[in-house]
Amino acid sequence: MKNNVIQDERAVALKRQISSEAFNLVMGSLVISLLVKQYVLDVPFSQSMTEILCLSGAALYVLVRNIIAGNNVYESKKGSKKSLIYSSLAGGLGVCLSAGIFNYAKYSEKYANNWMFLAILAILFVSGSLFVFFMYLPIYKINQKRQKMIANELDKEEDDI
Repeated sequence: MKNNVIQDERAVALKRQISSEAFNLVMGSLVISLLVKQYVLDVPFSQSMTEILCLSGAALYVLVRNIIAGNNVYESKKGSKKSLIYSSLAGGLGVCLSAGIFNYAKYSEKYANNWMFLAILAILFVSGSLFVFFMYLPIYKINQKRQKMIANELDKEEDDI
């Protein structure tokens, strides 16, 4: 005989929130560990592969699971394209800042003047933004397709009633 215990919805929601917060803490710790290894300790790339694989795997799982479950990855309905653009620009800024700081720390004596460094930052920003945009574009398309499928299923169920 199964022992089915009825659980309070608030308790279940709180457990899920705690698990989510723990996941976010672990992901943040992995990012910090990766940054410290790469920029402070200057270890070879191969020694950071564990963090990179864990971050990539977890991010991919969360993304795929949300799309399969039907959750809208881009929260706003009408501003989804704006959200895609903003995400691309934020990603480009992140690439620009992290690579710019790393390059300046490692090659500061090679820069003849500050204009050269600013030009490199601009190139990093544009290329990083384009890279993130073309990385997010298929995710956006798949997400939109899944949202349309769910809307069609709901409309079909509504028509059957």
